[in-house]
Amino acid sequence: MNRRILAAGIGIVLLIILAGGAFTAVRLLSAGDEPAEAPAGAMVFEDVMDDGSGNPVTLKTVILPAPELPDRPSDASGVFKRQEDNSYFVGTGSVSVDIETINGETTTAVNHSGPEVEVVVGHDTQFYRDVTDVDFSASESKEQTFTQNVVLVDQPQEIAEGAGIQAWGEKRGDRVVAGVVVYSER
Repeated sequence: MNRRILAAGIGIVLLIILAGGAFTAVRLLSAGDEPAEAPAGAMVFEDVMDDGSGNPVTLKTVILPAPELPDRPSDASGVFKRQEDNSYFVGTGSVSVDIETINGETTTAVNHSGPEVEVVVGHDTQFYRDVTDVDFSASESKEQTFTQNVVLVDQPQEIAEGAGIQAWGEKRGDRVVAGVVVYSER
């Protein structure tokens, strides 16, 4: 009787060890297929393009933040909607900007899925213009990584509707009192 209990106990322990080994092996094998997460503050763009043969190809572009910028995610990020005095209104969430020119007249349609955030700037706010040179169609690989290039500028008198904008500062409800603002008009 004791031999049967001992044999059953050893069998159960071996079964647990084999199941644990199989579980670990599956996790290790599938870990190589998972995409690496982008670092905090990085901007990630995914474009679906035709590779010339009629097949869709996804191109992932990761833009790492410039060293001059705060080392954390921005407090507001999205598309520039409008300016009122010292407030910039930013559309957040998933954004799209459609620019159409008909007979020399250019119209811009800006859409966003998230809330509109007010970014308040003051005389101490630092402004940077993003001058990163990125070609979304030139990569031969399916992923490309760039480091953002920014230039310190005076507060712009006007930013084009649809420009990309990021702000770091102090969140106060649905507004951000900005210490740093980056904008890109491409």
